[in-house]
Amino acid sequence: MQVFWEKVGMLGPVYRLAGSGLTDSEIANRLDVTEVRVQNCVAWMQCFLSCKDRDELIQDASFSSKIAKMM
Repeated sequence: MQVFWEKVGMLGPVYRLAGSGLTDSEIANRLDVTEVRVQNCVAWMQCFLSCKDRDELIQDASFSSKIAKMM
């Protein structure tokens, strides 16, 4: 069983990869986790960030990565 911080540790990489336009399946392959786990992370982030859909989450993640590169 995973502890809380191990679950939270998945959110950053999933967020960044989703922002780069990868599908759940592609993200799962890159991170060596199940697609269901990626889908759960995406659903949690959509709820937490109040995103209407995956497209809005991807826009948010893409915008965040552009700002991070500028700094």
